[in-house]
Formats: sequence, structure tokens, C-alpha cells
Amino acid sequence: MATTSTVVIRTIPTTQSGISAQPKGPRLVTGHHVSASTSTKDFPPFRLDTVNQCLWRCRHSGEDERVPLKPKAFAILRYLVDHAGRLVTQNELLKVVWPDTHVQPEVLKRHIFEVREILGDDPKNPVYIETLPCRGYQFIAPIRNAASALLAPAEIPERTKIVGRDRPLRDLQACLGRALGGQRQIVFITGEMGIGKTTLVDEFQRQAATGATILIARGQCVEGYGGKEAYYPVLEALGSLCRGPEGNFVVQILATQAPTWLVQFPGLVTCQQRDRLQWEIQGATRQRMLREIVEALETITSERPLMLVLEDLNWADPSTVDLISAIARGRNTAKLMVIGTYRPADVAISDHPLKAVKLDLLVHQLCNEIALDPLREEEIAMFLAAESSDGSVPEGLAALLHRHSEGNPLFMVAALDHMSQRAFISRRKGIWKLNVSLDEIGLEEPENLRQVIEARIDRLSEEERCALEAASIAGVSFSAAVSAGTANMSVESFEVLCDGLSRRRQKLRSADPAHFPDGTTSSCYAFVHALYREVLYRRQSPARRAKLHLLVAGRLETIYADRLSERAAELAHHFEQGGDPLRAIKYRQLAGDSAGRRFVPWQAGGDIRSRALQ
Repeated sequence: MATTSTVVIRTIPTTQSGISAQPKGPRLVTGHHVSASTSTKDFPPFRLDTVNQCLWRCRHSGEDERVPLKPKAFAILRYLVDHAGRLVTQNELLKVVWPDTHVQPEVLKRHIFEVREILGDDPKNPVYIETLPCRGYQFIAPIRNAASALLAPAEIPERTKIVGRDRPLRDLQACLGRALGGQRQIVFITGEMGIGKTTLVDEFQRQAATGATILIARGQCVEGYGGKEAYYPVLEALGSLCRGPEGNFVVQILATQAPTWLVQFPGLVTCQQRDRLQWEIQGATRQRMLREIVEALETITSERPLMLVLEDLNWADPSTVDLISAIARGRNTAKLMVIGTYRPADVAISDHPLKAVKLDLLVHQLCNEIALDPLREEEIAMFLAAESSDGSVPEGLAALLHRHSEGNPLFMVAALDHMSQRAFISRRKGIWKLNVSLDEIGLEEPENLRQVIEARIDRLSEEERCALEAASIAGVSFSAAVSAGTANMSVESFEVLCDGLSRRRQKLRSADPAHFPDGTTSSCYAFVHALYREVLYRRQSPARRAKLHLLVAGRLETIYADRLSERAAELAHHFEQGGDPLRAIKYRQLAGDSAGRRFVPWQAGGDIRSRALQ
């Protein structure tokens, strides 16, 4: 692997509420994981050599002196260094260092004492290892990789195979170029759940890491039900930056310019320094923290370009949004690029702090927005071809995946996994193979996706859920005139509710209005994805679904009383699902007769249910 001086720091995203502990977006990946050499770690004047399993001390003459260290003492020190900045419990150390032996805690304490003696560390005023009474130990000295190692993070995003994202990547590269020139950049990457925001950022981070000497730090907003900590994702990103190869540089700037921030990281300072900082920041306010961090970031970026990635800003606390606004409005030169990802549907609510801030920044041309679109069928075909050793794709497979996923990468990958698990499709020697005909493949929503969608539906109000469940009876698209009565609402109230959800991109989007035989017009809507409709439909009991199908059928009979043949297939479907087989047969016959009169024999035997969902 070629040597590089790039510094990249990656924070692992926190699991979201209601979502299984898996990556939150599709990882369209090929190739191998890229990592740097981490055989030595410095905490001056010591250097831990994990290859030769020894400790070195740098003497005043500049030469390294080998420090004797017993195997168990070395194992303890190495584990503490590898997990620097966090509490390591006594039980954790005992299990790691003595995995198959029952050892009393006193033995561990004796080895910790030996390590401290070698390091010259005072347990009452520690520089390296701090004891947290009744809990364990924490390595508190800043650590950096040795100069001979690559200046790289614990994790660089894997090389990804991305399709349909060439233009967003070019736009990001253009913004980075301006940032490297001293013009600060704020970029919002937006899109619905599963559209690939994180995958895009990962690939851009990988490209940025190979193209310039740049610090990269990432923080993850988390959904909070009991309140949110101010600046949470920024603290997470800075914490990783402080513990990284350039940690000393960042800590020194925070100590002088942002003490209210440095005190948030007790593992990075000694007890004496912590006491001094606590005295210094007495009476500190959120406004002071904002001012300090803006000044600190400007100082950092005067010497090192910095890319700060804040994911899922739809869950951001107000203080983090204020910081983004303050950074954007700064007038000083700063080699700083802030990338924020979020779902527009969740930010569109009236009281979200990011809504007004982003609009104002856009108006004043202080930020850029990159909205990710669904993948086209040919782009899905490109992805499948890239995953095939000979570049071949079974005919019709890309179209099937596009139809089911509607171009959402997460749903597309889930559908592909679903087909593989059920042996509908396989990949032998790297080549895709259909094991059944496409007509035999029945795709259902995967359980993990169903749970994700259920969690999002549960955030709606009871009135919104009931309305959407009633609308799901009509199909992927529906009219207010038909579905309002099914939801036991007036047409006006139903339209107001759907308009609100549509504006926020909350499960719905507006569709072309419907024109009825009596000359009236009705607003129409469609679910943003067929999977939302499927989950809403199946979460209702069979008895409730049957009742609502009959209500929809009755409303259609009233609207199309003089032109029933136009809706015969749809009426047959609703009566069949509503448990009225005689009327279902009647309308199926009417649909067949109508199709025969129009000389379309194939339509007479068509799939009634699929037509009803069009």
C-alpha cells in the first residue's frame, strides 16, 4: 500500500432507535478494507511496539531505550492503550489477559502497579493510567501512531462500488477544492431513508483521504426521547480527533481556545488539569461554547484542512444547528468543509431547528444541497453487472428489482438478499443465475425492513396512522374522494392531513388529480414507496381489511354508477378481498366482457390485483 500523509478519523454510527444493529444504508462494496500500519503507538516519551511486544523509551539523546516488561504486564498495557479514552473494567481485563484461568483481582492490581512503576506514573496524579474506583482503569495519555506509520485512522471506509452517484461525487470534490483554498463550505446531503447518503459520504471520504492531507472527523446524531445533549455529534467527532494521530495538536488548541470543550473529555487531561479547567469554565454558557469552538476550528484549519461530517442532522440538537449556522456565516479564511446528512421528511416539521437555518443559508448562498435521487433501472443493472465476474445480468432481473425497490438502494439490496435467501437467485463462481422464472418470484417486504418502516409509522399521530391504513386499501395511489370515507373522515379533513404529510414527504407524495364521471375532481396521493403501503396494509387485522375493502367498493359503485365497466376489475378485487365472492364474480365477468368488446383478449385474464394497485 502506498505511503500517504492523510489523516482520517471515522466515528462508527450509533444504532438508531427501532433499527436493528446493522449498517443503516446499503454498502455496495467491492475490494478489500484499507487500513494503516498500527504496529507502534506513541505516548511520549514511550512507544509501544506491538510487533516485537515491547516498550521503548525515548531518551534525551534521541535514542530509544528498550524497557523490560513482563508478558502479562505488556498485555495489560497494550489493551489499555488500544482502548484509550474509555473505561476498561477489571472483569474485562481479567477475561482478556487470563482468558482460561480464574484469577483474583489482586493479581491484576499487582500487574497494574508494575506497569505504573515502569511508566513512572503516580496513581494519585496520573499521566497515563487513571484508576476509577470500584470500576476499573482508563488510559488517559494522548496517543499517536509512530512517525514511521501511515498517518491513517483506525478505520478508512471500504472501497465502494457506487452507481448513479458520479455527479454528487463531482459536486463534493468541487466543494472540497474550494475548502482547501480557504473558502469554508457547508454541504447538506439529503434523501429518503436508504437512498445511500452514508455510502456516498464513505466513498467521498475515501477519495478525499487519497487526494490531500486532510483531517476528517465524523459524528453521529442520535434520536433522543428523554432530551439531547448539546453538541453531541460535534463532541463525538472532536473526541475521535483528539484521540487520533494529530491528537496533541488538537488538544493544545482546545486547551487554549476552547476549555469548555476540552473539559468534556476527562480522559484526555490529568486530574490536575481537569481541576484547573473546571475552575476556569465556571459559569460557562452555551453561547460561550459556541464562540470558543468556532474560534478553535478556525485555528485548527489555519494549519490543517478539516472535513467535519455530521450524520443524521434530522436528529440534531439545536446547539449543533447553531454551530453549523455560525460556521457558515464566519468571515475569516478557513480550510473547513462541513458535511451534514439528513432526511428531508423529518426536517420538514415546523419546529425542527434545521428547517429555517438551512433555508436562510441557501437564500444567502452560504451552503450547498445535494439531493440524492432513486437509482434508475440501468443503474441497478450496472450494480448487478459489477457484482458479476463476467459482467452478465439475467434478463429482467434489474427491471424486477427496480419495480420492487423503486430505485431505493437499501430496498434494492434487501430484495436481492430476500431472493438469494429463498434460492430464487444464486451467484455461482461469481455469476448471477436465476433458479426460477421471474414470474414465479414473489417478493415480500424483508422482516428487517418491515421493522424499520413500522418504527417510522409508529411516530405518526393516531389520526395519521388510521388515515394511511385506510388509504392503503385502495392501493399505492388513491383519491381523497374514495379513501376519506374509508377513514371515517370528511374529504376536506382527509385532504388537509394528506397535504401535510405530502409536503413533509412523510410516506406520501401528491399525484395528478382524478376526474370523475359526474364532472367533479378529487385530489390524489401516492405512497412514496410501495413497501410503506404494504406494511400499512398488512398491519391491519383481516377483519378490518375486509370491512374497508367493502367500503371502498361501495364508494366506487356510487362514483361510477353509470360506467361500472371502467372499474370492474378493481371492484372485483375489492369485493373478493372483502369476502363477497358473488359480487366479485359479477364484476370479474363484467371486466372480461368489457375487455372482449375492446378486442383485448389478454386483458380479460389479467391480474386483477396488480391492476388495482396501479
